[in-house]
Amino acid sequence: MRFPNLLLLITASLLLLSPKAVAKPKLLQAGPMIGHVGPHQARIWIRLKHHAVVSSFLWQADRAFQPAKIEDLGSGFHVLHFQSLTPATATTVQLEVTRGNAPMETATTSFRTAPLPSQTGNVRVAFGSCSKLSQYKSGPIYRAIAEEQPDMVIFVGDNSYFIIADGSKKHFETTGPIGDWNTLEGMLHRHLMTRVNPDLQNMFRSVPCYAVWDDHDYGPNNADRTFGLKEEATLAFRQMWANPAYGTAETPGIFSSFRHGPAEIFLMDDRYHKYSPQEHDDVTPQNGSIWGEAQLNWLLAGLKASTAPVKLIANGTQVLSKSKSGEGHYQEAVGEIERLLEFIQDHQIGGIVFLTGDRHFSEAMQQHIPNGPLLIECTSSPLQQNQNVGPLDGQEHENRLWAMRGNNFGLVTIDIPETGQGNITFETRDEKNQNCVVEGITCKTNWPLPALTF
Repeated sequence: MRFPNLLLLITASLLLLSPKAVAKPKLLQAGPMIGHVGPHQARIWIRLKHHAVVSSFLWQADRAFQPAKIEDLGSGFHVLHFQSLTPATATTVQLEVTRGNAPMETATTSFRTAPLPSQTGNVRVAFGSCSKLSQYKSGPIYRAIAEEQPDMVIFVGDNSYFIIADGSKKHFETTGPIGDWNTLEGMLHRHLMTRVNPDLQNMFRSVPCYAVWDDHDYGPNNADRTFGLKEEATLAFRQMWANPAYGTAETPGIFSSFRHGPAEIFLMDDRYHKYSPQEHDDVTPQNGSIWGEAQLNWLLAGLKASTAPVKLIANGTQVLSKSKSGEGHYQEAVGEIERLLEFIQDHQIGGIVFLTGDRHFSEAMQQHIPNGPLLIECTSSPLQQNQNVGPLDGQEHENRLWAMRGNNFGLVTIDIPETGQGNITFETRDEKNQNCVVEGITCKTNWPLPALTF
């Protein structure tokens, strides 16, 4: 791994965004970002300048903790692991970064540990996709999320955009023989060009953040399992996020799951194992794959074992959309969605909500399981493009309730005051953290929990 070259790239990225960095490069080059937070543990992600050293303390009321482990991910990336924490408790982490005789740098982040698994409770999840933030000086949507202070943020793909970046007029094209996707250094450079944006960094310091990827933060446009640098892409993703896990010992990828009060969250990988008819002539929509058999088996086992009344499944591409355009299960992997639906029906698994992105528009969808409840899907896209909130013309399909265009983030609220009773609400918020309203219609839908259960 050519670490000195990467340092030059990152320094250049920082200079583009902050002229003051010319005279005094920061020891803490990115972060802290709050990663996975459970009832008893927390992960904090940072990126340090070469040879810099971090020390840290975590406080909960009058209790102080040092990290149980500081995980070195390589290339200056680290994750601080804290253990033995108290659930559902206000928590503060103080970082001190030093290097030789350089002045010490400090940073503070605050959050609340997750509640214990339960059948009741309130959980608010912000999510979104498609952020071309490295092309913009500011990210107002991230200021809106920070203002809202949800329990977590889930980035559902295209969290940064790998581009040609060769100085030509096609500088921001996402496909071609040469681009960020050709080297690990190029991938990390583009990720960090996004990561060091002040608005995004400020949000990272106040809300636990998780991510799955889609094609543009995995490789070139529509990249799948045949992408030659998928292992480098996986390493870059793991170095940039602090998820609970990445795949299993038997099955590689970036998928994982975790519990937060009444919700179980499944973070899916829609690229590492993907092989679809849109790119390959030897498969059809019926036998194409997005998750792959091993990951689908993992998901089915997790859904069956889960005791959570609500199961959130975060995926880069759409699952329930029956649109004739774009990527998604009904367009590319019908066999996988049919198997999932059959399993849900056979085992009477309720409370399933998909969180998706990719499409550069947002929509609410629902689909009935025969002799069973509703499945719902919430799509939010884009977080940061050059879009104003407005109507989406065309592309109607039978599962859609409403759709819109424009920069936004999705907000899902799970409110279960008593066992078996409550509501799930999906809404989109604009850059001022206001409900998106399109042609007089508020982009918001509420489902009673019993409608999602057998």
